[in-house]
Amino acid sequence: MSAGYLYSAAISFFMLIGLGGCASIPGNVSSRDQSAAEVYVNLGQAYLQRNNLREARTALERALSLNPHNSTAHLLYAILQERIEQPQMADQSYRQAVRLAPEEGEIRNAYGAFLCRQQRFSEADQSFEKAYRNPFYEAPERALTNAGVCAQEAGDQTRAEQLFRRALERNPQYAPALFEMAELSLMQKNYLATRAYLQRFTAIAPHTPETLWMCYEAERALNHHAGFTHCAMRLKNDFPTASQTVRLLEIERVE
Repeated sequence: MSAGYLYSAAISFFMLIGLGGCASIPGNVSSRDQSAAEVYVNLGQAYLQRNNLREARTALERALSLNPHNSTAHLLYAILQERIEQPQMADQSYRQAVRLAPEEGEIRNAYGAFLCRQQRFSEADQSFEKAYRNPFYEAPERALTNAGVCAQEAGDQTRAEQLFRRALERNPQYAPALFEMAELSLMQKNYLATRAYLQRFTAIAPHTPETLWMCYEAERALNHHAGFTHCAMRLKNDFPTASQTVRLLEIERVE
């Protein structure tokens, strides 16, 4: 189903939130401790990317003890707490990251994604809006797409579509928004639009099991035999163990 902020599972959560832009506020911390904290922040991020949560916690807690004003450390610690299913502690860390860097769009974006996962939809929408309305945020299409996915989760398909379109106005080649519009068009049975969005998606990103399944469904609905046959073959050849392939094989057995 929906990608947007969840699309990070298919790429990388860290690509989505763009940790490189987060701020570190000196406060009373010496330059030596700031530098040392940055080393531990980088270690913590690397451990998180490898899903080595124990080492990530050790590194991030060390970073925070050296420099409690480092917003990146708080953000990574929030991600860690969410992964170990401690949502209250995660919320505290996200809030602290926002307090330290209120103008950092990626932090607002990441916090909005967390709030949406907690089904706190109204708060999530506010956080996303603060991100994409920030004139200094270099990638508002990310927050707009995430806000669209969250609107879908909240049951507001009309608003979701508006947000996805706004994301594509900002960046016509933003793959997650193209994916979302392809999926939304399929849900609306607008199969020609599904085809068009998938063509735009695959011009800049490789097919996934989800996009090949959308292609199969849309081309079949359009009665385009060569199209859905090609997508079915690609699905079976490229992703033989995907759930979409299992579903396709079941359909073919029945037919």
